[in-house]
Amino acid sequence: MVEKVRLSVGTAMRLGLVPSEDVSYFTTAFLLTYHPSGCNANCAFCPQAQDSTASSDRLSRLTWPEFSMDEVLASWPSHRGFARVCIQTLCYEEVVDDVLELTRRVRSVSDAPVSVAVHPVSLEDMERLKLGGVTDIGIALDACTREVFDQIKGESRGSRYRWEKHLKALKDALGIFGVGHVTTHLIVGLGETEKEAADFIFDMYGLGIGVGLFAFTPIKGTSLEGRPPPRIDVYRRIQTVRYLAQNEHLSREMVRTDKNGRISLDMDPKELKQILESGDAFRVSGCIGCNRPYYNERPSGKLYNYHRPLSSVEKTAALEEMELV
Repeated sequence: MVEKVRLSVGTAMRLGLVPSEDVSYFTTAFLLTYHPSGCNANCAFCPQAQDSTASSDRLSRLTWPEFSMDEVLASWPSHRGFARVCIQTLCYEEVVDDVLELTRRVRSVSDAPVSVAVHPVSLEDMERLKLGGVTDIGIALDACTREVFDQIKGESRGSRYRWEKHLKALKDALGIFGVGHVTTHLIVGLGETEKEAADFIFDMYGLGIGVGLFAFTPIKGTSLEGRPPPRIDVYRRIQTVRYLAQNEHLSREMVRTDKNGRISLDMDPKELKQILESGDAFRVSGCIGCNRPYYNERPSGKLYNYHRPLSSVEKTAALEEMELV
């Protein structure tokens, strides 16, 4: 029986469990599995890592307060509810059973699609998740090369995670959940080059796997607390590549790289600007309907991922920041 769950603070606000004046942007309910022993993994950027001294109620820079599941369900909105439910998971032995129970209980109050972000699990467990009501699955590579993966979350971290196993799990998931329902994550700023990030994006979309982009966020108490976040121009260029690749406006051969590793695109600048003028390239990416307000940034700071439509001033600024038009 799942008695406790953590909620992103925005979700808790949307449910009225934490005071807030404006909840209009919290359209996805984010739940994080609870386990008394924490997470078995040891990702260098994560507050939940085994060797992290960061607060256990954090994931990225967000606070995830703990609630009873009964309290969460009793507070669930009956009208104009969430557009999506996303279950984030720690790595521990019983996690699939817990996700299935959380999904069952959420399904009693909501018919919204349910995504799960989980480490590689067996084909049998993927089938169980699908049959249990999970509509989408995300298996986060986070790093875009085998070498960076190993340094950040693999063997060099004393973890059981392996690049090959994660890739295989993503491909297995396609056979169960289908194209359009499998995603992975790429965290920009872990030591990769822009070209490596671009190649990764093309590799994933070539397989039929969506890519959710994050900007590395240093968290005090983690192994990478001293690493700076990526420059905004670098992040904007990677966002642009992801958006163009997803919408089939760009091929791998159209990406150029200079001697400093900076990418440029073999596209007419006017055409590029026209494609990007909606601002959608610079919004949160991942599952359909996800917006993750302020996951990478503080409300008063520069927004790497916009959780809402951009204003005309913000669109102009984002286009200038990417330094491609």
